[in-house]
Amino acid sequence: MAAVPLCFAISGILIRFAAFTVIWPDHSLQAYLESLCRWDCSWYIDISKHGYEGFPIPGESNVGRWGFFPLYPIVVAGVSGILPFSTANVAIATSIALSYASCLMAWQLLDRNLRAYVLYSAFLLSGPFSFYYTSVLSEPLFVLLTSCVFLALKRNNYLAAGISSALLSAARPVGVFIVFATVIRMFEEHRERGRPVLSFPRRVLLRPDLLVAILISPAGLFAYMLYLYLTVGDALAFIHVQRAFGRVTGNPLQFLWDGFSETPTTGWLPTSPQWSAFACVAGLTLSAILAYRRQYGMALFCALGIVLPLLTNLASMVRYVVGLAPLILLSMVLLAKSRLTFYAALVLLPAACYFTTIAWMGGNLALV
Repeated sequence: MAAVPLCFAISGILIRFAAFTVIWPDHSLQAYLESLCRWDCSWYIDISKHGYEGFPIPGESNVGRWGFFPLYPIVVAGVSGILPFSTANVAIATSIALSYASCLMAWQLLDRNLRAYVLYSAFLLSGPFSFYYTSVLSEPLFVLLTSCVFLALKRNNYLAAGISSALLSAARPVGVFIVFATVIRMFEEHRERGRPVLSFPRRVLLRPDLLVAILISPAGLFAYMLYLYLTVGDALAFIHVQRAFGRVTGNPLQFLWDGFSETPTTGWLPTSPQWSAFACVAGLTLSAILAYRRQYGMALFCALGIVLPLLTNLASMVRYVVGLAPLILLSMVLLAKSRLTFYAALVLLPAACYFTTIAWMGGNLALV
């Protein structure tokens, strides 16, 4: 089980390096590592090295680092303090290690389905979006902690789920909503024991472990809000700064319509907004399938993880959708149902990695 993701980690590095040699004149290892640093990467590196700004920002810039949650930079900074390498190099190695750990966690979540496990490892470490999980972004940590929460819930270990949820809420804003999955699992277990619906609130109140698991779930978010209040004077600075990145609340259906309506002027490939809109619809469809399979906690968490960012615009929607672990798990289970789809996916996932890596290094806006 440990060898499967290790093989895909190595093959992913080789595929992405091959893609790098096509578009980068300098073929050195350092240049390759630098080529992986795109979009939000520089923000996370700056936070890992220098922390967050106070207010007002030096130079009176209207864009602060507060929109990027602290747990991933904290992990990178901690590892950088131990290893004698640059922060960017350490961050990439840390992301690969976190993604590798996510694959190991998936073995139990997939009920030891070997074919689905192989595809999951291939998707994370050498698939079309593997650059999200092997560069300087929060997705590897977010997927790992999400897996920890749902594995703990699968085992009815609510305290472990609460601790993982608290960490998850410090990794990305939507992480705080995984508490609903915890409450849903508590209710499902309550009903499985034949207890009446109306007695559920009383049971939670009389069980300290259940109550603590719920109450500590948003602890990471609240800790970050307290930090922002003490240093910036605005506990919601991570929300208010979004305007500087062009995110303003609007009608999500209008955003989807606008995305689909932005057709290409030349060629046949979809535009960046269309790719983002497709990703939203695909993610919500998979969330509905999770609900149909009675995995209500996963379904609700994934739906919220898509709809809430969509309230502002379509930016980064591809990354947000493929960063939801339950959707990846479900997709790999579906692809592993038959030998034909399994072997086809096993070939196509690494093959697609080559072309999407070129697009990522080339600054394709759909992959922001």
